[in-house]
Amino acid sequence: MPSSISQFRRSELFKPAIIVPIVIMLFFSIFNLTAPSDPARITYAFELGVVNKDIGPSLPLVSNQAIKTLSKSLPFRLTIIKDSATAREALSRGEIASVITFPENFSQLALSDEKLNIEILNSQHLTISETQISSQLPGTIQMALSSFIANLRLAKSNNQVPVSGMLINTNIETLYSAKSLASVPSPFVMSFTSWLASMVGSILLFLATKQMPLLNRAYLRTVIPIMVMGSASLVLAIVITLTTLQWESFLMAWLSVWLVSVCLSWLFLGVFEIIGLAALLIILPVVQYQSVLSGSMMPISAAPEWLELIGNSVPFDAIGGAYRAVIFGSDGNLPFTWLLGAALIGLFLSWGSAIFKGRMKRTWK
Repeated sequence: MPSSISQFRRSELFKPAIIVPIVIMLFFSIFNLTAPSDPARITYAFELGVVNKDIGPSLPLVSNQAIKTLSKSLPFRLTIIKDSATAREALSRGEIASVITFPENFSQLALSDEKLNIEILNSQHLTISETQISSQLPGTIQMALSSFIANLRLAKSNNQVPVSGMLINTNIETLYSAKSLASVPSPFVMSFTSWLASMVGSILLFLATKQMPLLNRAYLRTVIPIMVMGSASLVLAIVITLTTLQWESFLMAWLSVWLVSVCLSWLFLGVFEIIGLAALLIILPVVQYQSVLSGSMMPISAAPEWLELIGNSVPFDAIGGAYRAVIFGSDGNLPFTWLLGAALIGLFLSWGSAIFKGRMKRTWK
């Protein structure tokens, strides 16, 4: 229907409907993939304050040996602070992320058979990464110091020098390795932009074609998403390829995002046709929660219970799993049955509504 395309081109929303989905995939991917987070740098940036009140009686102090052990076994930076008040002020200002305090009788109790108590001071007003690390810190420190004290007491009972260093060597094998830092967030970027660009593009296309003849707008709402999402997903695939340097993933990244985006666009447009933009009350939350529902940022089982229930009912995470398979070469396929069902429902609503309303108009005439 060439006349439909010409009429669409005259709409004020023609350019936004074409350009905005491409811009979303372009800028969202650039901003997220050109500055990916480095877990090693994040961990090393965590600064642990240490207040040592230990007064002996042993020399060297057992607490000093424990601090050396922590500095070797933990991937954090350790900073010695003279007293608890200074440590609290430093934590309040964000100069350190957590504080561990050794009591005055630490050496005395370490050489006895009694349990030891240490104080750990955390705060949740810091950055997200610091708050997450500090919440896991007590268990990590407890395990490290318990091993140290157990080794110290065993050596004392046998009149031997405590063994220093790690007693266990680990041989690490990574099944699927990220070829670059940008590879890790790529599946999330692919998933979130698929949903966001589809939603925004559908809104603009719906508004741009709302005043057109019924069959013409059904035709445009079928054809335009194929072209627009094809271009947008191509741009996204190019950015992903350039930032991850995974040239072998280019074609599948493009085609998989293209397919998902087109199916979602058809579904959204069909729903908009029936109930209008009020559908955003449902669609918008689903899109915004894709960071959780897609399984890209965290497992579904780690989500709040009500989101986990939704995620277990509808396989949103299958899309995220398929995107991970594209980037890492792991196992995972797109949920073709669900995508086909979504596409057919959307097309049925768009075309069915156009045909039904057209017949109703002829009947009333």
